Parts: sequence; C-alpha cells; structure tokens
Amino acid sequence: MNPQEAKKLEKKIHEIFTKYLSKNDTVIAGISGGPDSIFLLKFLAELPLKIHVAHLNHQLRKESGNDEKFVKDFTQKTSPNILFHSKSVDIKKISKKSKKGIEETGRTERYKFFNQLAKKHNATFIITAHHADDNLETIILNLTRGATLQGLTGMKTLDKNLLRPLLPITKAQIQDYLKFKKTPYLTDKSNLTDDYNRNLIRNRAIPHLKKINPNIALTTAKNTENLREIQDYLTTQAQNWLKRHNTTNKLPSKSLAKLHPALQKTIIRELYKFLTGDTKNLENTHVDEILHLINQNIGNKQKKFGKLLATLKNGTITIEKL
Repeated sequence: MNPQEAKKLEKKIHEIFTKYLSKNDTVIAGISGGPDSIFLLKFLAELPLKIHVAHLNHQLRKESGNDEKFVKDFTQKTSPNILFHSKSVDIKKISKKSKKGIEETGRTERYKFFNQLAKKHNATFIITAHHADDNLETIILNLTRGATLQGLTGMKTLDKNLLRPLLPITKAQIQDYLKFKKTPYLTDKSNLTDDYNRNLIRNRAIPHLKKINPNIALTTAKNTENLREIQDYLTTQAQNWLKRHNTTNKLPSKSLAKLHPALQKTIIRELYKFLTGDTKNLENTHVDEILHLINQNIGNKQKKFGKLLATLKNGTITIEKL
C-alpha cells in the first residue's frame, strides 16, 4: 500500500464513521487483538468518542493471557482516555455444558459481555470489526446450511445497536494498511487450522473463489445489498398484511393461500419471530409444511414447527407456543 492508497482508505473509513457516529457517543468496541480489531481501534481513537474496549479471554489457547495483555497495552498506548474491560470465560466448559459448538458458545459469551458493558455505560453502539471477507464467509456458511433469503443477505452494517463499520473493507486492505503503518497485531493460530467450518471456508473455499474473481468479497457485498432490498420489501409487505388482518397468531388460510409463496413464507417467519423473539429454530422445512397445511385447507390438522404448534380448524390457522 502506498501513501495515496492509504489516504483513500482513511477517507472512506472516516465517511462511514461520520455517517453513523456523533460527537461524544459512548461505544463498546470488541477488540480481540487481531488485525481487524486493531485497525478498528486505531480509527475509533481518532474520533471524539467515549470508547470502552471490551476483550473476552476465551481460555482456549495458552496464549490467551498474553493476548489480553497485548490488547490492554495497545489500548493504553493508543489513548489514555480509552477504558479497557476484560473478562475471562471457560468457553470449552460452557460449550460442553450447553451442548453447543465452541464457535457458537464463544460468540454468545462475547455478545453477552458486550451487551452487559453497553447497558452499564449507556452505550450508543457496540462496534465490531467484521469486514467484507467475514461477510462472504457468513454467506457461504449459510448457503451450506440451507439459507433463507435473509441468510443470503449476510451481515448488516447497522443491526439495532450493533455497528459493523468495516463491512465495505476487505481483509487485504486492513492488513496492507497495518503493514504500511507498521502497526503490530496478534495472529490467532487456531484460525489457520481447518478444525471449524468457518475456517474451512476461509482457508480452502475462498482462496479458490478468489482465483475466479479476486474481488469476490466486495462483489458479494454489492449483491447482498440488492437481496436485502428484496427482503426488506417482503418484510414490510408481510407486516402490513398482519396489521390489516389484525392478528398476532391467527391466519385466515384462504386469504393467505392467495398470496405469492415468497410473501406467504415471509408472513410465517414474521409471525414466528413475533411469538418467539427470533427465527433461530425455524427451518425451511417447517415453513414448507405450514404452507402445505394452509394451501390444502382441508379438515382439522395440527403441525409442530420449531417452538410453535400450528392448528388448522374451520379455515383458520392458529399458531401457539408449545
């Protein structure tokens, strides 16, 4: 990276930050010590913000203690006005107890910590260093699991109080900039193995895709913007339909059956999200089964899907929590 390229990147980052952040905002910055989060912290420190650095020690590697010290020292060197917070959590133990994967458990515990700090300090945003390549990994991972349209839109730059300002920036740009500025950062050796699905995609699949299109991360980001517009339109139409029918758990099956299948599916997902808080346990097969029930509209039937029970009776689908 040359000085001109560095200035161009700096301008782009500042434009993104200016769009979302205001003077004296309080923010919680998730900083692991890797190149992405160090890059994020360098730019955040230049803004008139009240910054709280949050570092979660996962206790997964021998170097975890050194990682925490590195982030603390880097934070203090960057600015004495930035407050450092750390927490140590036995991710393996929690993962085993909850019967969930290491990656999922780590993510859950990180955001639990971030949200605790955000609440305590009345933060405007939680800021993470997810970039364009992370987004590409997420989309490919979702594809392998059988993604919905929403899953194919990837991460949002702003999702409630969670801000991801680096999504338009690639991993290569971040690393080139840090090299140009001679800025130290940590390398997590576990990311170099293929032990986790995301690592397998990062280390094996994406390098091959970049041979076809070196800019695939940015190309995918632009494509997801188009998909998100479609998803937003369907969501708005679904919410309007539910309001018109004044319902939170009863669906007139004849009226619903007349709609386009894409809108039918979105209505079911919106209803599920309203009743349970999210769509984590809602699978595509569940939605298809409910649609089959609706479009048949014959007799009285019941069907479980995720955390809910759907009952067809007298032309009405009633959806209730189990």
